[in-house]
Amino acid sequence: MSLRFWRPEVVETHGVKLWFAAPMLRKGHRRQIIRGEYESAELAVLDGTLAADDTVLELGAGLGLVSIFCAKRTGDAARVHVFEANPYLHEALKRNFALNGVTPDLHLMAAAKQGGEVTFNVDRSYTSSGLHGRPSETTEQVRVPAAGFEELVQRFRPTYLIMDIEGGEVDLLPGARMDSVRKICLEVHPDIVGDEPISRLVADLLANGFTLHFSHTRKNVVYFERTAVAAGQ
Repeated sequence: MSLRFWRPEVVETHGVKLWFAAPMLRKGHRRQIIRGEYESAELAVLDGTLAADDTVLELGAGLGLVSIFCAKRTGDAARVHVFEANPYLHEALKRNFALNGVTPDLHLMAAAKQGGEVTFNVDRSYTSSGLHGRPSETTEQVRVPAAGFEELVQRFRPTYLIMDIEGGEVDLLPGARMDSVRKICLEVHPDIVGDEPISRLVADLLANGFTLHFSHTRKNVVYFERTAVAAGQ
């Protein structure tokens, strides 16, 4: 049946219930969800690498599908720390958490180099929104609170970092102190920031003891891991 006429309130994908009637979802998003394609690359990486004892820091939660998967896998939602800056996603995140009976540690703010307040570009397609968004006639710029990335790492001591922040990765990761982090699931965005900044990011992670695992990498979602010794623990 065409999505034009069929729009249930809730659907299930990858074992997670999602608020399918959420107003910010576009036709393309709904089609991906129905086909099981939405966030499928991230979930494939996490399914093979996320351990029950990991502490998760997720930057860029979207609808919360990955957050919910992590909460279920670890069995302790309090160890899943979630950040989402887009104000138009906050209601959907809360509804989706409630639908699945999980309560990750949700923070409705951005992660940036420094704490304070930042300009966030809200695109009509929420998956293209971010600090590095490309302003256009359909983009709304809003000021949102931000937490310093290194401060978050020191506060929560995550072992697993998940990041999908539409180009913001090139600002936060190179040179960052994140001694507790042993695993990184990272979506890179060469279409937004270019190949050279991402290459420098990868080189920095490799220089800090991470290995790029091609066996777990899917499309633009790349996976890095290092031992506790390399992480300085």
